[in-house]
Amino acid sequence: MEEKKVSEGRPAPGYSTDQNRKKVPDEQIKEFLLELIAGEYSNFGYRKLTKMLRRIYKVEINKKKVYRLCKELDILRPQKRKRIKYPRKLA
Repeated sequence: MEEKKVSEGRPAPGYSTDQNRKKVPDEQIKEFLLELIAGEYSNFGYRKLTKMLRRIYKVEINKKKVYRLCKELDILRPQKRKRIKYPRKLA
């Protein structure tokens, strides 16, 4: 039996750019994320962390990439459970 080889898409480039089009490696971005988590932004999710990276460090980065880096660092917050509200029925 032959195993099917599944393509995982193109590989990640390993860097992002800042506003001056200089390359910022992923390792540096991970350090930025750890600094943000250690500070007052500890309760932020990956979307708000993306906004803070853009605002504070001037890095042009996508939220999907921040999600991937947060997953590698294991700093993602647990998702909220959505409770199903059943309608009240009269007898």
